[in-house]
Amino acid sequence: MKRIGIVLAIAACVALVTGPAWGQDSAKAAPAKAAAKHQYVGETKCKMCHKAEYESWMTTKHAKAWASLKPEEQKKAECNECHMTGKTASDSILVNVGCESCHGPGSDYKAMNTMKNAKLAAEAGLMPITEATCTRCHNKKSPNFKEFDLTKAKDPAAGGVHKHSPKATKG
Repeated sequence: MKRIGIVLAIAACVALVTGPAWGQDSAKAAPAKAAAKHQYVGETKCKMCHKAEYESWMTTKHAKAWASLKPEEQKKAECNECHMTGKTASDSILVNVGCESCHGPGSDYKAMNTMKNAKLAAEAGLMPITEATCTRCHNKKSPNFKEFDLTKAKDPAAGGVHKHSPKATKG
């Protein structure tokens, strides 16, 4: 009888943790599960190997996204969603639109040997930048929406995200 109680308690815990995913298409649920296991590390970790990209990013609006909000907006979840990157494993809050806002949490792909191999980096959570990456925030729900052009957004000469060094774009 005691064993049945333990089994039921374990089943209840599993149901609480996995319940929201039940009934979903497994193809839709897989990316959410994969993203959840990776942790944010912050742009200072990225800067160690991507100095040119970091310095270029520092000149953009993304690097100042948090400061662009009024104090009352900083308290709103709908604003934080796009003006913050996330939290690290140690609960440090990463404000602004940092590297991992677009490239995904870097805990598992930040190692040099992983980053040198595009396939390994992707398997470890490095996300490709697509128009969908950008339009998660740059969309008509944004109070400051302007028509979005991915080509222009990627072009540093046009005020885009950041320039890439040739070393960083090898795969």
